[in-house]
Amino acid sequence: MTARTRSPGRRIAKPAAGSRRRTPAVGRLGLALLVACWLGSLVLAVAPLAADHGTQLWDVWMARTGAVVATWLAVLLLARRVGGPVPLVSVFAGLCAVGVLVAPRGWVLSSAAVVAATSYGVLGMLTTRPAAGLRSVREVVVAALVGAAGAVVVTGYDVGLRPYRFRMMVLALTLLTALALAWRLGLGLHSLGRRGLLLIVGAVVVLVSAVGYVQALRDWGSSGVVGSVSDLHDRIEGWLGASPRTIEALVGFPATIWGVAVRNRRRQGWWMSAFGSLAPAGVATSLIGPAALGDAAASTCYNVLIGTLLGLALIGVDRLLTGTGRRSRLPSGPQGNRPEPGRTGPLL
Repeated sequence: MTARTRSPGRRIAKPAAGSRRRTPAVGRLGLALLVACWLGSLVLAVAPLAADHGTQLWDVWMARTGAVVATWLAVLLLARRVGGPVPLVSVFAGLCAVGVLVAPRGWVLSSAAVVAATSYGVLGMLTTRPAAGLRSVREVVVAALVGAAGAVVVTGYDVGLRPYRFRMMVLALTLLTALALAWRLGLGLHSLGRRGLLLIVGAVVVLVSAVGYVQALRDWGSSGVVGSVSDLHDRIEGWLGASPRTIEALVGFPATIWGVAVRNRRRQGWWMSAFGSLAPAGVATSLIGPAALGDAAASTCYNVLIGTLLGLALIGVDRLLTGTGRRSRLPSGPQGNRPEPGRTGPLL
């Protein structure tokens, strides 16, 4: 048997020097350009908010242009994150954005504001990463910052909105979208254990109770009851400087903490993260209404603080219960870390 030899005239082509680094460099450059464009659009969109506080920057058309661009970029990032057809979505969203600028009617601007707040609410959920322990606090801050950016974008449209109706519509659309995504990311309802199902039912009960209580006061509450609630609200604002918002403090931010902690081990955490999308969505609606910027910022800080403490307490209780159950004996890999793509990478 003769040894197989390679002819001296044939050479295997080798990649040119530096070719393997060219693609990541292009990717980083593109990401840097997108971030710069997004920050520039936020700067443009801040004009109406500055005008409400006595500072005139530039005209309304430039502010709306910044808000439209920031909304378009959020939709593109959402499409990339969920593995959608980014080119098709970019073209369709771009045509809608041009329509908003060409025909800035009231209902068009209101619809664009709803789309912006909903997009940033869902984006706040999808930009979180699996984390355990105190590192989950970082993910809460990330979600709150995304929601704050969405609040600036909403004010950039400079359109009159009814605060309560706008808030309820955004929260409902965000939760429905997040639950649809959790169905795919969490591999259906069968990934939920008994404890996860109980927690989701509890979150739904708190959410429905909070919304139902406010709606009942608005529709059927007597003047005495409404006055007592208003006095309590003013008293809390006098003590703390701002009043925390119930949905974000008791549902949204605790669910964010809980979701990223569970996602560190199992896909089941996406169902908790779906309810966590209410936190950035609520922050995105915080600047609509008579509240000043300082009051809205202080209220958001209290929501983050209360929600973080409650979420960490839930994680501690879960560890105590899991340590005595069957799941504590299941292998979970080194340090229990479940890999996920980066904050801007496709999840599907």
